[in-house]
Amino acid sequence: SLECGSQQRLANASSRGGGCAREVVQHRNFAACFAAVLVCGTLNNFSYCMVGAAGQDLARQFHAEDQATLLTACMTTSAVLICLISTSILTRFRFYPRLYCVFAMVSASFGVLAVATASRFNGGFVLSAVAASVVGMAAIMGETTTIAFLKSLPPELIGAWGAGTGLAGIFGSLVYMVLTGPLALSSSVVFMLMIPLVVPWWAAFHYLHLEATRGREGPQLASARGGRQVRAAPGCGPADSIEPALAASGVALATLTNIRAAIAASGGIMFNLIAVYFLEYLIFPGLDDRETLCASKQWYMIMWMCYNVGVTASRFSVALFRIRRVWVLTALQLINVAGWTLEVFTGAVRDVLPHEGGLHFMAAWMVLVGLCGGASYSNCMYLFNNQQGIPDSLRELGINLGLLMSRAGIALAIVSFGVLDHTIMSKSALLPQGCALGVHRVT
Repeated sequence: SLECGSQQRLANASSRGGGCAREVVQHRNFAACFAAVLVCGTLNNFSYCMVGAAGQDLARQFHAEDQATLLTACMTTSAVLICLISTSILTRFRFYPRLYCVFAMVSASFGVLAVATASRFNGGFVLSAVAASVVGMAAIMGETTTIAFLKSLPPELIGAWGAGTGLAGIFGSLVYMVLTGPLALSSSVVFMLMIPLVVPWWAAFHYLHLEATRGREGPQLASARGGRQVRAAPGCGPADSIEPALAASGVALATLTNIRAAIAASGGIMFNLIAVYFLEYLIFPGLDDRETLCASKQWYMIMWMCYNVGVTASRFSVALFRIRRVWVLTALQLINVAGWTLEVFTGAVRDVLPHEGGLHFMAAWMVLVGLCGGASYSNCMYLFNNQQGIPDSLRELGINLGLLMSRAGIALAIVSFGVLDHTIMSKSALLPQGCALGVHRVT
């Protein structure tokens, strides 16, 4: 049962493959905890997804149409930077102070975006890019902090986090589209309206923090709070491969010895996390952009929405069941990449029906892409916190390294299509006769 009042269960130490037995509270109100984690996941990625969705519109406002991808590139680059900082420095601090920094970064970024889009001065787009960089850092800092924090809560809650991040992809773009479209609000007003979202975000995390620390004391309380102050119980320290100076610490720092130990313990998970992001970004935005070159302009956003529908459903699924052989999902995504690549060159699906009817099939396929990607991400996060053989002190370091490498995978995908879009996948190469009459999408 997921309800057991104030009772607690201890995970068997041997099931962790090293490290102490971890105390995981089964809460009196699991539904409330699930809802709180869902809120945290949604709001953590909401700003990232909204700024990404607004990138093309902001570029047009500043007459920088050829730089529409700059904001996404800035968010990706800054994400790599914050992963490095988080791995080497931020793990020293407790979870709560880290989240306060995230709240401040998101609020400041929305404020800067509001000012830049309201004045539209010459350097406004550059300032927007700076704000987007901070948004990227905040999203990753919030993700690494919250996932590490969730190790003190029932493992099923990883599904709530994953579902929330998927919902952010849907609502981040949808809210911007509705507010600037049918409601005719300016971008500046929209960004200002987003600042108060940190309040429910804080409330949800505060509730979770109370639940995670309730009834704990000593090393268990210190572990739930995070930081380096945790001390292992006698006789159950981490594996011998961890640096001796940090063997009594609850969180291993990013020394070369500890990085090697983390890769040895969870390298398979890291590889699949890198692969899933790399393959996802090859399909969207890369192959999707090429597939919809001549389609009506709404199809690009429709594909994004369909992708996030799949992501949301599959990331939630880890609360119900887990897939430990995540390489199967990576293999399926690789097949999707091969299929989309073939489709881009042949148009066999998109041209099967007139009036863009074939793109409905591609939208359904994009849901499958999201299902594979979301399932791989959520199961990797679950395994980082729960797989046997990973010492507890290396779990947060493993998460940080995995997310760092995944951002490198994203960067590689973006760079790859930066080259492909100007060579074998340029519009002239794919469509030497140009687009058919009656459509208005242009590069």
